[in-house]
Amino acid sequence: MTGSGTTARLLLLFGVFSCVLTAPPRTAHGVTSLWQRETLTGDWGTLRTRLEERGVSFEGVYTGETFSNIGGIRQKTVYLDNVALTLTLDGKVLLGWPGVRLFVHGLGNQGGDPSRHIGDVQIVSNIETFDTWRLYEAWVEQQLFEERLSLLAGLYDLNSEFDYIRTAQLFLNSSFGIGPEFSLSGENGPSVFPTTSLGFRVRLQPSPQIYFQTAILDGIPGDPHDPKGTQIILDDDDGILVATEMAYLVGVEETSPFPYGKYALGGWTYTTDFNDAVSTDRAGQPIRRGGTFGLYGFAEQTILREQQDPSQGLALFIRLGIADSRVNRFGLYTGVGVVYTGLLPQRPDDQLGFGIAALHNSHRFRRARSIAGQPTAHAEIEGEVTYRAGILPWLTVQPSFQYVINPGTEKAIPDAFVMGLRFEILL
Repeated sequence: MTGSGTTARLLLLFGVFSCVLTAPPRTAHGVTSLWQRETLTGDWGTLRTRLEERGVSFEGVYTGETFSNIGGIRQKTVYLDNVALTLTLDGKVLLGWPGVRLFVHGLGNQGGDPSRHIGDVQIVSNIETFDTWRLYEAWVEQQLFEERLSLLAGLYDLNSEFDYIRTAQLFLNSSFGIGPEFSLSGENGPSVFPTTSLGFRVRLQPSPQIYFQTAILDGIPGDPHDPKGTQIILDDDDGILVATEMAYLVGVEETSPFPYGKYALGGWTYTTDFNDAVSTDRAGQPIRRGGTFGLYGFAEQTILREQQDPSQGLALFIRLGIADSRVNRFGLYTGVGVVYTGLLPQRPDDQLGFGIAALHNSHRFRRARSIAGQPTAHAEIEGEVTYRAGILPWLTVQPSFQYVINPGTEKAIPDAFVMGLRFEILL
């Protein structure tokens, strides 16, 4: 991170928090002050509301965080941030075309890379990536038959709908998003953060409780040799990625007496050829394998609800994922976590969470490394405790404490204790 970049960020933070601390509780004539408004920039003189009434919605989020580690490869403190800007157009309101939605999503990422100093594979921050600005998503969706059928096409983040665990979104560690045995697959990962690809998704939801969905995407998102900016390259050698998921939902209807729950099974496969993770031919070249695949399943359930507010209470989740060990180094992932919303009566929206994520080397990989005289640990295990607190309607603060056992599954790298602090500003 350059000196000028650091200075700019410090000035931004100083300006934001100076406004917060000096703003009066309410301005004259009942105009909502900085303290009460839902977003930092407000309603833009009613322009924002008028645009939404015409089917045009804009959202912006600035996420900044700092991480400091003890142990790992080297001790370091870094700052990184993410700017997410989205535009949604409602086709019915704008064009009289029912069921159509256009979505555009831009991202800007800057700053340090905490896991580069820790050495972990699962990545302690889910916004860590290359410094770049990019068009992240741009797709159009058509819903039919009273929203029972949905068709989507364009630049698409697979994890926005597949392998998505609502309860786990509290955590900062990347493994509580899409499972790492899936996110680390393929030549450049699947179509998820930080690089997406063109694809087509169909979703069938015959009832509010059940859905089936399948997506077909370019097998190599972006350009592995040029990760910056938006790269859309369709090559015959890329192959395709096919992902399928089905789920049973509980408590999704407003009138449902049951607490929220989701139980899902999913699978994925690439059609192109890959190098074997271990085996080589007589010339020492990796053996080529036709395609690769994986399976995952997860469950999340609210197990305790506060009587005065059903949105408060205790929820838990558990996830299991496996990947083809012929091609993928990591063959197994297990994750579990609990989240309590509204633990403190005076703070009903705050969330406290604890999670553990374990990423396991495949048996073939461990055996090959042992034969080569470079034995590895069976798994990298990361635990996280975090608390998300709303300071203002548009400002949240979230400390995170993580412990990494066997970073990168390399026995030579010491375990690491990681302290992080994130804040989010709704723009």
